[in-house]
Amino acid sequence: MVYVQLTNGFGNNLFQYNAARLLATYHNQQVVALPPSADYYGIQEFKKIGILIETQEVPECLRVNETNFTHYFKSEYKKSNFLVSGYFENYKYFKNNIDLIKSWYPQVRKHNTNDLILHLRAGDRLFYANEYDSKPAASNFINAISQFDFEKLYIVTDMPEWRTITTEDLQNMKFHVDVPIEKRITPQQSVEYFNSIVNGLSQFNPILSKKSIAEDFSFIRGFNNILFQHGTLAWWAAVLSEAEKVGVYGPWRPWKGASNKNLSNINLEGWFKWT
Repeated sequence: MVYVQLTNGFGNNLFQYNAARLLATYHNQQVVALPPSADYYGIQEFKKIGILIETQEVPECLRVNETNFTHYFKSEYKKSNFLVSGYFENYKYFKNNIDLIKSWYPQVRKHNTNDLILHLRAGDRLFYANEYDSKPAASNFINAISQFDFEKLYIVTDMPEWRTITTEDLQNMKFHVDVPIEKRITPQQSVEYFNSIVNGLSQFNPILSKKSIAEDFSFIRGFNNILFQHGTLAWWAAVLSEAEKVGVYGPWRPWKGASNKNLSNINLEGWFKWT
């Protein structure tokens, strides 16, 4: 068996599960996804796309992480149990197996052929001080949007509404990560940034699509034109889509410097970087 220890976050879990299943496929084994807690919200969300997350007792296993992951793709380990633990946010683990990974997920109908979907990861990301100076401005989003030929713009976001907000509105919103006070910019800075994006994109009369996390994932996959900044959910939705054109922000998360991930470098057909 291949056991994979999930962390918090739907997009993170997609990397973890897909890495574990690639290892399981190589060894002709089953994969078991373990939740971070018994009441983890992802249990129900992953069930919607056919993936079961369940608590099981884990036997003695070989420990697999991002450092030694590729080492265990050897026939000598075929009779081993594995416990996979890490983030595995490296496109090189997956690029040569995208068609196989697509086969693990329900097919989605290609809809809105002439429309564009924008995934905007806001929510708790609005608060972090270390990201503030490198965030794309409304003009950056507009320039990226202008590279698509489309009719309607749809937006998927973790914000509860798509409208200008006040500091009081923001303080009343709950997100899945609570950012410590010492790591935050001021509420006014957060609000001004978000409102600048809302106002900047108003010229496109965007349509907010608000569904569950798993439904957002499947919804994005159905578009022919996809644009996103640095959300792991959106990255996998785009990778597992049949989109003809995909814009991904690059570099992926510039505030991380030398430790930045390589996800914007995947360079699939039809993909381009925007800044």
